[in-house]
Amino acid sequence: MKKNYFLIRGMALLLISFLMVTNLSAQLYVNEFMASNDAALPGPQGDYPDWIEIYNAGDEAVMLGGYYFCDTLNVAEAYQIPDTYPDSVTVAAGGYILFYANKDEDLSVLNLDFKLGSGGEQVGFWNPEQAFVDSITYGPQTADTSYGRYADGENTWFIMPDYTPGATNIHTTSINETVDNISALQNFPNPFSTITNIQFTLTETDNVSIKVYDVRGTLIAELANDTYITGTHNVVWDASDMQTGYYFYTLQTSNSFITQKALIVK
Repeated sequence: MKKNYFLIRGMALLLISFLMVTNLSAQLYVNEFMASNDAALPGPQGDYPDWIEIYNAGDEAVMLGGYYFCDTLNVAEAYQIPDTYPDSVTVAAGGYILFYANKDEDLSVLNLDFKLGSGGEQVGFWNPEQAFVDSITYGPQTADTSYGRYADGENTWFIMPDYTPGATNIHTTSINETVDNISALQNFPNPFSTITNIQFTLTETDNVSIKVYDVRGTLIAELANDTYITGTHNVVWDASDMQTGYYFYTLQTSNSFITQKALIVK
């Protein structure tokens, strides 16, 4: 009985530690970016670089030296932010920090070694242990217009003619605005051990892709990639062969992108 007690207690402590690390990572968000900066925002070097904003929704400042950025979801190809000048790469609690995707990483600790594709690609963000923090997969972008979450840190993204680098995102009505045509509930049950349901509703017929990623941002499974008609649909996720832990799943249509987090327990 004593052995079982220590085993259970040890597992509980391990789970608590994992949750603390996950919750800390979950406070940081890729919150806004501009992938076609023709004349909107000059950078520190006098150019007009692509830029990415990180939002810290937590209660404590976070030093981002050692974190990883990439224009794919493959951490093995990611660029590690230097910790040479920690004050320069620290984002305050409730604050924002800008990184410049201009391939001039030798000139500043805020510069990245890649540029963003205006025709559409991905942005991945990982912590120093290479655990997945956040990502966005986006489509073609309009020049001098950003793409951001509204409200800050939320799952809904909009095209933003009134870009707000380093400040709270503003949601304005525009003919260029991306109109969400999908809404999704949190998977149920959650947590789950083998089977869970992902339910979504479409306001118009569209192709829906549902993908599952582990905490490092590695694609684990594609649950759906098909055309669905207007209405509510349910996709069953069979995770019987997957290990315990947190996973992220995305729902993407022609003009919408949603990310949710699920916990598998065995």
